[in-house]
Amino acid sequence: MRRFWHDNRGISSVEFAIVAVVFLMFLFGIVDFGRAMWEWNSAAKATHGGVRYAVVHNMVAPGLFTYDGVGAAGGNGIPIPAGAISPNPVVCTSAGCNGYGPLDTTAFNAIVTQMQQIYSRVLAENVVVEYLHVPGLGFAGNPYGPDFVPIVTVKLQGMVFDWSTPGLFGFASLTMPPFAASMPGEDLAN
Repeated sequence: MRRFWHDNRGISSVEFAIVAVVFLMFLFGIVDFGRAMWEWNSAAKATHGGVRYAVVHNMVAPGLFTYDGVGAAGGNGIPIPAGAISPNPVVCTSAGCNGYGPLDTTAFNAIVTQMQQIYSRVLAENVVVEYLHVPGLGFAGNPYGPDFVPIVTVKLQGMVFDWSTPGLFGFASLTMPPFAASMPGEDLAN
């Protein structure tokens, strides 16, 4: 028994096994964090691409495009006052809008498709499009577009990242925070 305890043969194999496990977990952890940052950045870029598309194409709440603000403003060429657009902001999801007509599903799906070209994991239920009226942007009686220029915001929410390194985080999931990007809708069409 004494001879067995003092035998040093194979000690380097045991040390290698211990160090290799730690080294591989560290290496795969770096790869996993890199994947997480790549997906995080892709989700942010998808919202930017979505809002850029949304501000130059059809509104997903078509009633906003045809909104006649002449009465609320008190004449042609006058900015539409605060409170004239209600609810403010108009929020549209894949289920519908909270005002100004039914959801234009073709326009909404076009925004989602544009976002999917940047980040393929985007689903329609993850996308929210908002139109916020800010008094002083646009004028009543605009013959070329909507009577007000909304601030268009595209949000991406409910995205989940799955870690793949066992032991580091298990096979846990990380819910990413909501991503949002906004631009004025000066060139909106319908």
